[in-house]
Amino acid sequence: MSGYKMLSRGIGILMVLVLAQAGPACAREKVELQLLEAMAAEHAPVDRVVDTVSSLGPLAPQPQTITLEDLVRFHGHPCDGLVVAAAGIEYGLKRLFPEGVVDRTDLSIAVNRSACYGDVAAYLTGARHRYGSMIVDPKLGDEWIITRHSTGQSIRVRLKNGVKPKELPVLEAQLREAKCPKAEIERVQKIQKGYALRVLSKPPAIFFDIEFLESFPYPVGEARPDAAKASCDG
Repeated sequence: MSGYKMLSRGIGILMVLVLAQAGPACAREKVELQLLEAMAAEHAPVDRVVDTVSSLGPLAPQPQTITLEDLVRFHGHPCDGLVVAAAGIEYGLKRLFPEGVVDRTDLSIAVNRSACYGDVAAYLTGARHRYGSMIVDPKLGDEWIITRHSTGQSIRVRLKNGVKPKELPVLEAQLREAKCPKAEIERVQKIQKGYALRVLSKPPAIFFDIEFLESFPYPVGEARPDAAKASCDG
C-alpha cells in the first residue's frame, strides 16, 4: 500500500472511531461516518493527478492527491455509485498511467447516464462534456471506457457479473416511484453501503474486468483550451 493510501486510511480509521463513540449521530454525522468508513477501507481509492498551473500554463511540477472525501464534496454525498465508480476508474487509470501520476489534460472517458458515475469520471479524469471528452452513452452499463490521448491506449473497465446485489436495481427503481417510505429508504441504503464497502474490501481485480481496446469507440472532441500550453517547460 502506498504512503498516500496508508495516510488516507489511517485518518479514516481514526475518525470512524471518534464518531462511533460520539453517541447518537445527526443526519450529517451519519453521512460523514459513511464516508469515513469507506476511506478507512483496505482498498479505498487514492489518486495522484497533475493539471496545468494556470489556464495557459504548463503542467504543474507536483501532483495533487484525490480521495473519496474530495469526490463526495463534489458529488454531494457518499453512495455506492460514487464508491464503485471511483474504484473502477482508478483501476483503469493505473493501467493507462503505470508511472503512477494521472495527467488530467490527456484523457477522454465514456460513461452511462448515472450522475454518480459521471461526476466521478469528470473529477478523476478532467474530461469535459462541453468539449466532447466526456461522452454520455445510455447504452453503457456498469462500465467506463477511457482513452489516453498521448499514447492512443484505450480500455474498458467493467464491473464483474454478480458483484452488484441482484435485488438492488429493482429496489432502487421501486423506491424512486414511492413517496417517502422511511423503512424502505433505510433498507436500500443498507444494501448500497454493504455493496460499496465490499468493493473496497479486496483488490479491484476481484471485482472489475479490464479490456484493452483497439481504439476509443467515440469521437474524442476538441482539446481543453486550458491545456493549450501543457507541454511547455515549467
